[in-house]
Amino acid sequence: MTPGSIEIDHLSAAYGRGARRVTALTDVTLDIGTGEIFGLLGPNGAGKSTLLACVQGLHTPERGSVRVGGLDVQRQPAATKRQLGVQLQKTALLDDLTLAELIEVYAALYEVYLARGQVTALLERYTLGQQRNQLARRLSGGQQQRLALALAVANDPRIVLLDEPTSALDPHARRAVWDSIRALHDEGRTVVLTTHSMEEAEALCGRVAIIDEGRIVAADTPARLIAGLGASPVLKATVELPLERVRDLPGVLAARYAGQHLELETAQPQATLAALHELAARLGRSIGDVLLRQPNLEDVFLKRTGRALSDG
Repeated sequence: MTPGSIEIDHLSAAYGRGARRVTALTDVTLDIGTGEIFGLLGPNGAGKSTLLACVQGLHTPERGSVRVGGLDVQRQPAATKRQLGVQLQKTALLDDLTLAELIEVYAALYEVYLARGQVTALLERYTLGQQRNQLARRLSGGQQQRLALALAVANDPRIVLLDEPTSALDPHARRAVWDSIRALHDEGRTVVLTTHSMEEAEALCGRVAIIDEGRIVAADTPARLIAGLGASPVLKATVELPLERVRDLPGVLAARYAGQHLELETAQPQATLAALHELAARLGRSIGDVLLRQPNLEDVFLKRTGRALSDG
């Protein structure tokens, strides 16, 4: 037994039967080590939440197995659930309970009974101490997400599963949640999070698995996945120019439009930018919002699936 580990072996899962059957996961194999932050990166509907549901024992797979801390999830559900803390995309809370009461109830569901001081300490850790006697429905979005994290660790789990933990949050609230996730890692807990934000995956995760249409298409550290592309920097600019003219500019390896932005993969960013300005001037066009970015996980997803992450 390896406390804090998750082993997923050739897992396949579906919903419905017959003509209504929908495949959610196909032959997924992953090993998640103790104490790491592991990200499941993919668009909505890729199968991320279903994978977490199988780890929790909430969805029975058609084939394959999941082991949590060395224990089989299907055969030893109670023992595996005690190792887990879970934050869902949407947490249904008891409306008539205060934050302190909710912490006590969620911990008690795992047969963990917290003293008043422990409840206070947990709420203060997530900067919710002043809201101790407040009803959850009166919290802001960022406060509700921090409460969801507090509830996820109320039973002191070895493994914390977070399903889209920063969805719909503003940048300030998102950064606060990121700090809380890093704190869980610093305590030695294993953290598994789903996200469709490549920025979030790169900022938090030691390793990521890119999942698309229920299949794992790549898994490694973000740095290794990006390095494996062998890709060049991308120059982005707001301008309308004929692609056949742009592709002939110095250093340009590939050219495409993404919405209103012209994207140029280039081996010579400065030379490409200078030539782009010259071409725009000759054609009577103006250039705005110029940005040079290095290859990232979005490019990995594009190469592995043939489409942008946002297209999912």
